[in-house]
Amino acid sequence: MKRDKIEYKLKKELDRQRFEHTLGVEQTAREMARVFGENEEKAALAGLLHDCAKCMPLSQMVKAAKHADVDPVMKESKALMHAVAGRCVAVSVYGVQDEEVLGAIRWHTTGHANMTRLEKIIYLADVIEPNRKPYPGLEALRAQCMQDLDGAMHTALRMSLEHVKEQGRTLHPDTLAALAMYEPELAQDEAANSRTPEE
Repeated sequence: MKRDKIEYKLKKELDRQRFEHTLGVEQTAREMARVFGENEEKAALAGLLHDCAKCMPLSQMVKAAKHADVDPVMKESKALMHAVAGRCVAVSVYGVQDEEVLGAIRWHTTGHANMTRLEKIIYLADVIEPNRKPYPGLEALRAQCMQDLDGAMHTALRMSLEHVKEQGRTLHPDTLAALAMYEPELAQDEAANSRTPEE
């Protein structure tokens, strides 16, 4: 499906704020791909479709991802489930077949161990795109994202850990696995202390 058709359909499926966010992620992903020598078109497509299922009701997300490997925690959380459903919708509705693009959509919310560069780019583009409301550390993270991909991933994952701790929750196991690539001892400690999965 051509980009203009994808954009037209997304504009109908997403609310205005989410659509603007989507265009911001597409732009940021393309810029980061250029910096780090990744395929710009793949990055732009993954950015454009990363939230394609975001505005679905949770029950519809679960139904869309009925053949996917989904843990019980995700089935209770729109924040987590939309990434899994998004991968499935990208295939069934938008005709995407590229596994690199689909992987970047699938993992843009939690991350996971041994992420590809494209997956890291979409994960980061999602949290730094121009329409994001300011939060502590955002400008520094934006600068780091254009210079040091793994350093930026470490920073973003650490920020995610602190954020969920402040809310009295714990990171999803996939996010802990991503963090373990940078802080193996800390991640193991967090896993040992985990009681309530991220919602």
